[in-house]
Amino acid sequence: MKKIMITIFLICFAINTYQAFNINNCIEDIKVKDLNSKDLLHYIKENNLSDKLMQVCSSDICSNINLANLERDIKDFISRNLNYLKNKDKEHSLEAELKGFRIEKLLINSCD
Repeated sequence: MKKIMITIFLICFAINTYQAFNINNCIEDIKVKDLNSKDLLHYIKENNLSDKLMQVCSSDICSNINLANLERDIKDFISRNLNYLKNKDKEHSLEAELKGFRIEKLLINSCD
């Protein structure tokens, strides 16, 4: 009986490990060149990323995105980044507020 329990445990462990590796293979890192925070939501919708987006990163901050609350999470990300910039450099934060700040990369789920 003890051998059966150990065998079942090892099989479950192997299945979970396999699934974890497959999830990591589904994450695609998109490096964007000329994208700023003012155009981010439009870029996501235009490139049909709204159902795949997992994370948005600027040069300083990354934020996880919940697909059910996409617009709210993007607004929160922008707000958090602007607050961070205000604490770091007032002049740079004013420019970022008016013109937007650079978006470095987007992480998407490419397995769907």
